[in-house]
Amino acid sequence: MNPLAAIAAPFEVSPAPRETLEVLGLEQIGGVPRGAITEIIGPESSGRTTLANSLLAAVTSRSETCCIIDTSDAFDPVSAAQSGVVLSQLIWIRCSGNVEHAFKSADLILHAGGFGVVVLDLARIGERAANRIPISYWYRFRRAIENTPTILALVEKNALARSCAALMLDLKRDTAQWRGAPGFELLRGIGVGVTPRKPAGRGRVHVEVSAQEAAAFRCAR
Repeated sequence: MNPLAAIAAPFEVSPAPRETLEVLGLEQIGGVPRGAITEIIGPESSGRTTLANSLLAAVTSRSETCCIIDTSDAFDPVSAAQSGVVLSQLIWIRCSGNVEHAFKSADLILHAGGFGVVVLDLARIGERAANRIPISYWYRFRRAIENTPTILALVEKNALARSCAALMLDLKRDTAQWRGAPGFELLRGIGVGVTPRKPAGRGRVHVEVSAQEAAAFRCAR
């Protein structure tokens, strides 16, 4: 199983609102809550894309329709498919760097309903654009998915929804494992640390990612 699927694997996908979805070993921290906002934060190459793909894979494999709102046209369908995402169950909205279009798309999708996971990728927007996002959007999005099976997953450098998020996961690459003679090493895998910043009181989870999975999230970062 994909180790970040181990974080995602713990996300048992259930249609019942407020249930949790267990993905990539996240069962240790209670999984990802349905009907709520989850923030996946971290720098580039921290595993945030891999975790988002694992979440999509867990839900699309249950024949649920999902959506990714790709603010900066960074989504790689090949890497996503390698992570187990069923592309026929995924709607891909490309916004070509237009943050306003991304938020309008998210608003329409969330209020339309019927989606298992909606990923809003804001990882590559500038600090100025991030600071100009009206806080009212987060309250509006939270209300739109309350008491529904939908997960809104935000992929970001830094937390944006904050108090409106039910779960905040801070990712950091811990280690890299190499094999081979000096000068001819090949990447064997990496270790990713997942720290729940919200709710407080949950311990850090360490996830081992294979070389293939590491390559996938480097390509998609």
